[in-house]
Amino acid sequence: MDLIESKTELSRQTAINQLEGSIKEKVHFLRDELLDMIAAIEAAIDYPEHDVEEETYSEMYKRIKSLIERINKLLEFADTGKIIREGVQAVILGKPNVGKSSLLNLMLMEERAIVTDIPGTTRDTVEEYMNFGGIPVKIIDTAGIRDTGDAVEKIGVEKSRKCAENADIIFMMIDASLPLSSEDIEILEFIKNKKSIILVNKTDIDNKIDFDKLCMYTDEKNIIYISVKEDTGIDKLTERFMELFFGGEIQTKDSVIISNVRHKNMLCKAAEALERAIVTIETRMPEDFISMDLQEALSALGEITGDSVDDEIIDRIFTRFCLGK
Repeated sequence: MDLIESKTELSRQTAINQLEGSIKEKVHFLRDELLDMIAAIEAAIDYPEHDVEEETYSEMYKRIKSLIERINKLLEFADTGKIIREGVQAVILGKPNVGKSSLLNLMLMEERAIVTDIPGTTRDTVEEYMNFGGIPVKIIDTAGIRDTGDAVEKIGVEKSRKCAENADIIFMMIDASLPLSSEDIEILEFIKNKKSIILVNKTDIDNKIDFDKLCMYTDEKNIIYISVKEDTGIDKLTERFMELFFGGEIQTKDSVIISNVRHKNMLCKAAEALERAIVTIETRMPEDFISMDLQEALSALGEITGDSVDDEIIDRIFTRFCLGK
């Protein structure tokens, strides 16, 4: 299903990696470790006459902690996987006539939005999907935000604000040829606590923007100077976008990226069970209680690999300890 729903080459490759078993390979290792520990505990409890060598609480504690670290390492990439699979919603925001629609057209490389010199031309949202640095992005051009007496334009402005509220990231555009206006400041205040990139457009004309004042509302790294007319600065926008979501370039070749929500949930369930096992050890509860927590973790991981717990523990006990021989 993930492969069918893939929107970009990167999401397709991530889905293929899952199908080829890169995630299952990691999870099989975790399950193998768990089976060893469970088998040792159960053999010691059920076959005391065989003098099975038991792991100490200290040894089990270290092994379980190591498994938790490995699971958490896999989960670190879960948010990345979700973005790669489902994409990002980006909203272009700004006062009228700053170049929002022109930016959309440039990014799409087609005349998708109507562009004129008349402020307020865009009165409704224009939505398109695009591949942005390998990530599927739903990009939304919005009506320019300003106070207006026009009833239709007012509806568009309100819709722009609602889109911005739900956006994963906001591209706010400012006209470099004019000093910051009260409308610019209002929008900067509105997006101050949201993930955003400030695009200072029309740098081909002049730059009358007070950079220090702009830095009062955002990190200077989030301020990108562009010229939509001359097609400059878009590469820096892409670079900053990747930094904000992924800390830079996404490396998928040797990394296991969890993009399946069910896999993520099962890893979380396994980690929670192992954390309970740690508490059980710390409180010196009987070993069979530890085994119960470990078996729950084993079962959760089996939901990813398709393995059943039913016969695995018995098989491992007899294989490892040669009981009955």
